[in-house]
Amino acid sequence: MDTDALTSDDEALVAHATETCERTFDPDFFDGAHIVAAAVRTTDGDVYDGVSLPASVGSASSCGEPVAVGSAIADGVARGDLETCVAVAYPMAAHDADEVRVVPPCGTCRELLADYRDDLRVIVPVDGDDRVARAIDLLPTRTW
Repeated sequence: MDTDALTSDDEALVAHATETCERTFDPDFFDGAHIVAAAVRTTDGDVYDGVSLPASVGSASSCGEPVAVGSAIADGVARGDLETCVAVAYPMAAHDADEVRVVPPCGTCRELLADYRDDLRVIVPVDGDDRVARAIDLLPTRTW
């Protein structure tokens, strides 16, 4: 998979998502709700936030990335104007993490991001560094 280094705008997006994650984390709801925060930047530079939404029925839960994409779409952003997405996770003892960190999208979110814009730039961790990949390149194969 080809990846690129982060730009200063990408670093600012990670910082934005990190602030959202730290601000919205709720340790008293579902043993830690809103563990993941996501941010989507548009080609105009606007940023839309999303947080993971746990629910007692697993299928009703949502990841941060679709919440952020949905926020942008609800505000009138066209699919082609989605430019970059990042998700970060709150540090949890179970993951031996002591600070907010970039996390890759789950399989379902990879499909969703590629559906909305296959060349969407997605910030992911690669060998200890945060890098940028195209959404479509995060999928091992796609037959449609």
